[in-house]
Amino acid sequence: MNAEQLVTDMRAALAAERDAIRRLDVQAVNEATATKEKLLGTLKDAPASDRAALVAALGELKMELRRNLVLLAHARDYLRETVELLGKGRLDAKL
Repeated sequence: MNAEQLVTDMRAALAAERDAIRRLDVQAVNEATATKEKLLGTLKDAPASDRAALVAALGELKMELRRNLVLLAHARDYLRETVELLGKGRLDAKL
């Protein structure tokens, strides 16, 4: 896999992950995570001469990775608050 293909495939995985996070779809988030792990696995399997270019290409994704991390944090907080409201019987009041 070349650097351009790695970035293209990783961007697709990140877009799928963002969509899954927004829908609170745990299975789809896990699938996107598995795809990202597989793509990152190509780095360790790549010839040493190709690794520098692959790692450098991933630097292009820094902002997208950060955006997904923020979405995950917000989704976690949203779910935590929902669980707390359900536990206290206050969800109807919030809706």
